[in-house]
Amino acid sequence: MTQLQKVGQAFPLNIPAGKSVQVNANGTNAYLIVSTAPVNMRARRQLSVQAYSLYAQGTGFEQTEFSSVEVQNPNSAAVVCLLWVGTSNFIDKRLILNTQTIQQAAFPTYSAASSAAAVAINDLSGGPFTDINGNKWLAISRIAIIVCNVDSGVTLLLQKSGAATSSGPAVAAIYPLTSLNYPVSGNYALSVGGGNINAIVSEIYLAIPAS
Repeated sequence: MTQLQKVGQAFPLNIPAGKSVQVNANGTNAYLIVSTAPVNMRARRQLSVQAYSLYAQGTGFEQTEFSSVEVQNPNSAAVVCLLWVGTSNFIDKRLILNTQTIQQAAFPTYSAASSAAAVAINDLSGGPFTDINGNKWLAISRIAIIVCNVDSGVTLLLQKSGAATSSGPAVAAIYPLTSLNYPVSGNYALSVGGGNINAIVSEIYLAIPAS
């Protein structure tokens, strides 16, 4: 018989839409510490494989010894998971935010002022990103968009995704030499209708380390 793990291990996963990943780890328990959407999971043994069951964040299963866990993303968007596999009993603490594992990380959306004529601010939730120091993360959800307008004369508009003018539909204005902290998800854009944008843009995400 395969020797079981003494404690267990957490595995960060980034699963594209409609795809599956296999976590090769022995155990009797598996549960989702973090999952940005429900996923299908099943235990695999050397000579058998079970049918998938759907699990949400904070849930999992306890079974006889297995050698791996297969996780399938049935959703139309990528999913970020932190899957724990081991031999301890499952505990449901889905309402408790693990601040040691889940951290706030900044994505440098537009880190050099006056370097481009348009800024796309696309929501990275459910996917990977690298912060300004080269650290790799898996984004759970966006906390905020931060726009610092370093221009002394131009007012910027936080516009809908793909905006190409300076006066299109917008959700917020950033006046000269001021900053905006906008706590929202979704896709947005900056444009001045020509010429480079004199601003610094970053996004703050709840995220887990990618490894």
